[in-house]
Amino acid sequence: MGDRRRESREADQISKRKMSDFILTVVVPSYNSEVYIEECLKSIVREAEDTVEFILVDGASRDQTMAIVGKYAHLFSHVISEPDKGQSDAFNKGFKLARGKYLTWLNSDDVLCPGVVKQTVKKLSVSNKDWLVANSVYLDEAGCVTRCCRSGGFEHFAVKQGLLNVFGPSTFFSKKLFEELGDLAENYHFCMDTEYWWRIVASGRTYERINTYFWGLRLHSAAKTANVLLVNECPPAMVEERQKIASKYYPSVSPQKKCKAVRCARLWRILNTSYIRSVWDTLRFKGKSVELLKSYL
Repeated sequence: MGDRRRESREADQISKRKMSDFILTVVVPSYNSEVYIEECLKSIVREAEDTVEFILVDGASRDQTMAIVGKYAHLFSHVISEPDKGQSDAFNKGFKLARGKYLTWLNSDDVLCPGVVKQTVKKLSVSNKDWLVANSVYLDEAGCVTRCCRSGGFEHFAVKQGLLNVFGPSTFFSKKLFEELGDLAENYHFCMDTEYWWRIVASGRTYERINTYFWGLRLHSAAKTANVLLVNECPPAMVEERQKIASKYYPSVSPQKKCKAVRCARLWRILNTSYIRSVWDTLRFKGKSVELLKSYL
């Protein structure tokens, strides 16, 4: 009974806070996520901060997802479970309700890395940029590290050739920018985030890099991007979405130019040590629990 009262008080406190109280809003989209969502929610419990708002948007799951969410409902300022039009729709619902200065998301089968939220919020609270990006870590089904990806600043030469070194996980954009550019495209199933990053580029913004791993992307058999990242096998729908993005945002870049740009970007990332640091972090943490990343901070 005591725990329920405490959780009820916490939920009331979250709902009474003003927009100015939140630096970051994290939207958690879910659908039939019973296998992994509790690990996701436990990582939120571990990382929860007074200046971070969490919103859960579920697409009317038919399994035990919402029963599990019910045990953690006090973490969220909003919990929605209703039929939707896909992941982009879930993002848009959450972002429109958000009271944070910055927005991001955490998929319900993924986890926040240990110790990073406080560090990230500290950076966001003093930034005057509309767009910031962190680094990414990939996990296996058991939540152990498979690969670490780090990078540097905004690469103008690469962007001009259709290369944008932004990871879908761990990217932050201001609520003001979202209101200016509009919703994530609901007709994209795979590349809605990539399309949005190019929309931000088209608006004239550049990003600032936060040199930490914010959340871990879990690659498992049911994940829609698993084959892409594990065996480089793209579904036809993803190929089509990528072609639409290319034709809209960098139509003059030929495949040959892009291949050359990839080689140049790889060389640049070796020279600026971001590639080397990625390899080193992967060697240090591969096969280990994501919890050990705390030693990286």
